[in-house]
Amino acid sequence: RAALAAYPELGNHPERRLDVWTRWGVCDTVLGVHDQALDFCRTVLEEVLDLFPSPYIHLGGEECPTTEWENSPAAKARAAAEGLPDVPSLHGWFMGRIGAFLVQRGRTPIGWAETGTELPLDFTVMTWRDPAHALAAARRGHQVVTTHHRATYLDYAQSADAGEPPGQPGAPVGLRAVHGNEPAPDHWQPHESSQVLGTQAQLWTEYVKTPDRIEYLTYPRLCALADRAWSGSRSDWPGFLERLRQHTGRLDALGVRYRPLATH
Repeated sequence: RAALAAYPELGNHPERRLDVWTRWGVCDTVLGVHDQALDFCRTVLEEVLDLFPSPYIHLGGEECPTTEWENSPAAKARAAAEGLPDVPSLHGWFMGRIGAFLVQRGRTPIGWAETGTELPLDFTVMTWRDPAHALAAARRGHQVVTTHHRATYLDYAQSADAGEPPGQPGAPVGLRAVHGNEPAPDHWQPHESSQVLGTQAQLWTEYVKTPDRIEYLTYPRLCALADRAWSGSRSDWPGFLERLRQHTGRLDALGVRYRPLATH
């Protein structure tokens, strides 16, 4: 939306003037699918590549409304010209074009996967909606980072206690839920598990106002995520809690303002 506010010609309605988006949620104004919009993305990424030598470049891509494309004659024409089955398929096409640009420059594109099967195979995918999507992506041949939101999104409240700070709307994600998440469960086949690079915690900050709150939401849940990611099913819940009680001494020494274990 910020790009469209600065450069209206990149959108689906070049005559429209937009403000920068100042609210939470998903914005329904998106880039167009014409060559100028693609060139803009490539130009931005050229600068990103100059600044960051990392082998991976994350392109985002999730929660992209396609309503504007579906109502755009130009977008409909583009979908037809590219042989796509429908206008919503322009999302995967767009991501594929930008991903190919990165591959040509020796980088690996990463994208959030809505289903695990919609991005080109050049992409490493981050699956977040459903654990089954990680398996679908692995079977398809993607490298996978598992980020199921009900286990790795640390912006959710940690309990339903009345004194718990506000968090993302939804049921709490407690310490045990985080520890119970397995990036590559034991029942997967070896060739499927081998596609999983690991897992990752997310802490979106709509409800986070201070550094203290960041640490409270992060710890000790991040300890649980790390323990399970490193140890897999070998890490049982009672054993983890025992190790965690020892580990909090390290957090104390570092001055980390974590959520006290006694409240779990």
